[in-house]
Amino acid sequence: MRTGAPDLDDVEELIAADSDGLLHAVAMAGAQVRSVAEAVREGVTEPLADLRPRSVVIVCPSAGPAAAAVAVVSASVATGIDVPIVCTPGLPGWIGPLDVVVVAGVDGGDMVLADAAARALRRRAEVVVAAPIEGPLRDALGGNGIDLSPRIDVDPRFRFAGFVAALLATLTALRAVRFTGNPPDLGDLAGALDTEAMAGHPSHDSFHNQAKSLAARLDENAVLWSGDTPAASALAARAAAVVFSLTGTPGAALDLPDLLRGWHRRWSGATTAVDSIFHDPELDGPIGEVPPRVLMVSTPAREWQTRRRIAAISTAETVVADVDLSSTSPVPDGGGPGWGGIEDLTDVPADLTSMLVLMVRIEMAAVYLRLIGAGQ
Repeated sequence: MRTGAPDLDDVEELIAADSDGLLHAVAMAGAQVRSVAEAVREGVTEPLADLRPRSVVIVCPSAGPAAAAVAVVSASVATGIDVPIVCTPGLPGWIGPLDVVVVAGVDGGDMVLADAAARALRRRAEVVVAAPIEGPLRDALGGNGIDLSPRIDVDPRFRFAGFVAALLATLTALRAVRFTGNPPDLGDLAGALDTEAMAGHPSHDSFHNQAKSLAARLDENAVLWSGDTPAASALAARAAAVVFSLTGTPGAALDLPDLLRGWHRRWSGATTAVDSIFHDPELDGPIGEVPPRVLMVSTPAREWQTRRRIAAISTAETVVADVDLSSTSPVPDGGGPGWGGIEDLTDVPADLTSMLVLMVRIEMAAVYLRLIGAGQ
C-alpha cells in the first residue's frame, strides 16, 4: 500500500480523495446516452428520416473519445447499413448535397471542426453536430445543423458513451436506408450503463465490485490490451488511453494476431508472477523479467472461443461485461424500410451494450487507480 494513499475499500477516504469528482463523471455515461435519446424523442433527427445519402462522413480528431466511438460503432454496424461510413480528421473535398456530415469532438474551439461545419453547410450537405456548440463552431454553424451536442457537462475524458449514442442516433435516423438488424435501444443502453455505475460505487467492496477488482489487477503489473474483433480492438485502444490519461500508467493496445506473434517471440517460457514466489536466486539463478498482464476485451458470445485462442499466453485473461438485454426493443413489426431481420446480423445490441458497459467499468477502474495513487 502506498504511503498516505487510501485503500480501495476505504469508502470515506476514496470519496475524500476524489476532489475532482471523477467517480461522478464516470457515472454520467448513462445520463449522456439518455440525453441523446431525449433529443431523438424531440424530433431533432427527423430531417434525416427521408434521406438516402451517398455517404456518412464523420469529422473528428484522430485520437480521443470521439475517434474511439467512431471506430467502435463503425466496426459494429458498418456491414449492416447500406451507406458508406467515412471517418476523417478533416472534411474531404468531394463533399456535396448528397452527403451527411457529422462533426464530433470535445472542443467547440477546434478550428478544424468549425471549418468542416462551415464548408459542409456551404455545399448543402446535412450537418449533424456532436460537439459543444460554442466559440468558432457556433459561429460556423450560424444556427444551422442537427443539434446532438452534449446536454450534460461532463469531463471530456468520459464522453465516449455520449459520442456512441450520437452516432447510433444519426445512423438509425436514416430510415430510408436499409439497416440490417436492430442496434441497441438507447433507453436500454442508458439503463445498462446506470446499472454498471451503481455496481461500481465506492461503497461496494472489492470482492463484489468489478471496477475495484480490475483496478487492483491493473496496479500489479504492466498491461497489454487487445480485442478479439475490430470493435473490441478499438475499445482496447481506448482503454489503454484512458488508463494512461487518468493515472500516467503506461500500457499498449495490440491487435490479437500481433499480440500472439509478439508473445511467442518475446515471452514464450518466461517466468510468471506466480513462479517468482517459489524462485530461489541461489539455486535457480537470476529471475527473468515478469511478462506483462494481457487483458483481452471480448463479449459474452465470444468469450469461450477467445479464451481458447489466448490459452498459450500465461498472463492473459478476458474482460467481459455480462448484460441483461431481455428488455431490448424488438425490430418493428413488418421491418419497415430501414430495418431488416435481426437474424441477418451478429448480435449488435448485445455486443455494443456489453462493450459500452465494459468501458464504464474500465474508466471507473482507472479512476480508482488514480485515487489510490497509481503511478506515483
